[in-house]
Amino acid sequence: MKILLRPVLVTFSALALTLSTACSDNSRETREESDTVASGTPLSLREKIAQKIMLDIRFYCADGAQSAEGTPHSPHCDQPVTSLLPALGEMIRRTGVGGIILFADNLQDSAQIVGLNRSLQEAAAKSASRTPLLIGIDQEGGRVNRLPRAEAAAFAGNMAIGATYPHHGEHFAAATAEVMADQLRVLGFNVNFAPTLDVNSNPENPVINVRSYAETPEIVADLGAASVAAFQRQGIAATVKHFPGHGDTSVDSHTGLPRVERTLDKANAIDLLPFARVIEQSQPALTMTAHIQYPALDNTTLRSRSGEQVLVPATLSHKILTELLREQMGYQGVIVTDAMDMAGISDYFSAADAVVKTFAAGADIALMPVKIRYPEDLYRVDEIIDRVENAVASGELSSELLDASVRRVLKLKQEFVDPAWVQQDQESAVASAQSLLATPAHRTLARELATAALTAVSRPDTAKLPVIDVGTKHVQVLAPNLAVGEAFKVALSAVTAAEIEVLDPATASETVARRPAEALVVASIVPAESAVELGGAEDLERPRKPLRSLSVAELYDVYRDSMLTVRQRGGKTVFVSMRSPYEAARFTEFADMRLASYDYKAFIDADNQMHGPVYRALAEALVSRELPQGQLPVTVAPVGATGATIAGSK
Repeated sequence: MKILLRPVLVTFSALALTLSTACSDNSRETREESDTVASGTPLSLREKIAQKIMLDIRFYCADGAQSAEGTPHSPHCDQPVTSLLPALGEMIRRTGVGGIILFADNLQDSAQIVGLNRSLQEAAAKSASRTPLLIGIDQEGGRVNRLPRAEAAAFAGNMAIGATYPHHGEHFAAATAEVMADQLRVLGFNVNFAPTLDVNSNPENPVINVRSYAETPEIVADLGAASVAAFQRQGIAATVKHFPGHGDTSVDSHTGLPRVERTLDKANAIDLLPFARVIEQSQPALTMTAHIQYPALDNTTLRSRSGEQVLVPATLSHKILTELLREQMGYQGVIVTDAMDMAGISDYFSAADAVVKTFAAGADIALMPVKIRYPEDLYRVDEIIDRVENAVASGELSSELLDASVRRVLKLKQEFVDPAWVQQDQESAVASAQSLLATPAHRTLARELATAALTAVSRPDTAKLPVIDVGTKHVQVLAPNLAVGEAFKVALSAVTAAEIEVLDPATASETVARRPAEALVVASIVPAESAVELGGAEDLERPRKPLRSLSVAELYDVYRDSMLTVRQRGGKTVFVSMRSPYEAARFTEFADMRLASYDYKAFIDADNQMHGPVYRALAEALVSRELPQGQLPVTVAPVGATGATIAGSK
């Protein structure tokens, strides 16, 4: 349900969000009531600033960073917040922050998610402003999927949708966005940080890659517009990102500060085109900034905290956010930063200074400006608010522009905060969520997308089709880890009676040399997991189980040796790029068939088996005489043709 845009006072009871006629509140003697924001609620300056801050509560360690004796605990707090702890609830109540973003670590199942989101809104209801929260999530699909896959159907990501465009147009962009919006809304979310409008023109891009629809700006625009319209039609505020375009980078802004070296003409024709068209056609509720340098759009510099002059990142650029996005492109929605704790910002500027600078540049919401991980962090938000308040007092920030920004934030809440969701009792809310997430049509759509996206990178010898036929007795699967191999085994066992042998990459070459199969399926997952896929910038420093036991170079040697052995013995070989399609160019001489699936994710079912729609689509393709219908949305050039390497392959 969308709330009509009329002057209202946004307020809460214990569990219900209600809308009432605007009224003045003369009892708040400490409030600055000279400006009445769009909702009709007089807010103090500090409350206005708080509305422009969105925090994560991904982890929290109540025992602090140090023991009572002063010795440090684990260097990384890794206790996920799955219910609202009193200290965090009090922080929300005290500060009146405007929003919260949740991650996969916060989300276990529908009942728990509903309970957490209701508790978050209860805490906001007890703040002085009583203004509801924006509760956001990165639910892009594909590599960036936060909802639990075992309960909520998950879809292949943007590049898979791009591969369906020649035959299906905007169908899958709209259909998957509509389902994801329904899933999010029934769980209590109101903002999705999707879709990505970056044009992936750089094969070495480690962070965008298959999160992009295509390398063609017009296709990105068409699919992005359809996705935004579908999200917002279903009551979820969509976010286009990463403005002004993160596609032509070879550095992850979680770990550094990428620089885009395009001319102004190329910037307009490639990176900016999708944003301009989607803004015109679908009016996205939010636009997320990119922590990138783009000298063709702004070549000014800022002094970093180390004293050096740094080319201004787009997130801190008035020319890019205000002059270009607001004034030239006519964007009227909310501008939200990418996570401010990413190295592209935090390596160069203090948290407080970065927030002031991005607000001065034109951003409406600072996303994740500080980490709240330990009790000693609970007042870091207050320090940010103090710094911004001082900036307004000194004239460093315009109070008029700040008021206009807050009006945009509150207008967004009027449009997308759903009072009916909060008004339900807990039991009804959980029942509604579980019922919707169990909809069989969602899983069907996921399978249809996986099948439609599956792409033959090159046309194989049709005499070799099907790869697995009724006479095939033995199939080997070689993947970077055994979990992926097991998912293949489950899917292949459903379509063939052949023995399915999952190979250990460490011993695969010897196993194949000793007993080669009639068909070998090699599944590769490159580039490496980026920070956004793992969850956030801090994950790059956190100890975790690696996706693979061998380096990419070592795996590639094993893949080549194994495929060459099988072919020499008369068997068939298949190479599947399960993430980036670019790497398929490396195996032209070794694979009878090269496929791109753009996705490799699976989930463990109630029987403890790995399942995923992409594996079913691949299994069906391997027993078919017909080639899959997906078409490459990016150019897969022969190795050496451009001199490029594959991101993460070194």
